[in-house]
Amino acid sequence: MLFDLVAWTKESLLPSWRDKKKRNRSDDRRSDLHEWNAAFGDILARTAPFVTLDVARNSLLAPFLVEDEEALSVVASFADKLVCRHVFDAAVIPANAIPLLDDCVTRVLNDSVFQPKGYRAGEVRGFSMPELIKALFFVNVEKHCPGAARFANGNWSEIATIMPIINRMVRNIGWSSYVMGRYIELHKRAGQAFQISAFGSQVNAALGAIDNAEERWTGTVLPARLAAIVQRQADWNFPLRTEDAQALLKILDSLIDLGDSRSAALEQTEAFKGVQGSAELKST
Repeated sequence: MLFDLVAWTKESLLPSWRDKKKRNRSDDRRSDLHEWNAAFGDILARTAPFVTLDVARNSLLAPFLVEDEEALSVVASFADKLVCRHVFDAAVIPANAIPLLDDCVTRVLNDSVFQPKGYRAGEVRGFSMPELIKALFFVNVEKHCPGAARFANGNWSEIATIMPIINRMVRNIGWSSYVMGRYIELHKRAGQAFQISAFGSQVNAALGAIDNAEERWTGTVLPARLAAIVQRQADWNFPLRTEDAQALLKILDSLIDLGDSRSAALEQTEAFKGVQGSAELKST
């Protein structure tokens, strides 16, 4: 029955008779499936741990991993509920949960909104894409949940389990102001559990591609918020290892280029004294 529902839902959202060039038109779309898409994504998430990865990936999720706003709503609901049920709340994270979330990451990375220097590149709009991105950064639950098994209860000691998901998101599309905002929220929640080495490499990759964004974070507080995280990481890990100090200095250089005056002051603090010159690092 579930496989039949997958086929029916896909045909309802993406009719086989519709010209692929007209899929983004709204005049021939069904307008009565919004609640169904959300509920069906939940059903798929409930089912995923009880089937093999191959079945979950190819028979349940893959039919909706196409660039279509309606299909995306199923994927977003699936990821949101999978994270809540099988990552936050499960005593043991099912073996296929992280690979399936990684498939959702691929869907996000392939979306036209993240095509470098495209029209409004990196500007996340609508409902489904924000919902999906928040789930993939594990910040899709707004309130503290003490009854959760991990993360949502404030215990981020198992963050290494989800780091491959975070890493792909930030390194590839962290230049998007919306994506970086969710990453910063994740770091705020994880606190000292977020390793300094991971933070340094991820943010430098994102800042290295910031020209992909049409506005380069103009008018946002993202540079200031990242500078604050750099300061916290430096305080938490003082005295800094040379490679970590160099990575943080490189971040500060990029933030200075974005007009953040706080970053210039941070470069002169005790944590970075005696570290190789940041200008030289930037040239390499």
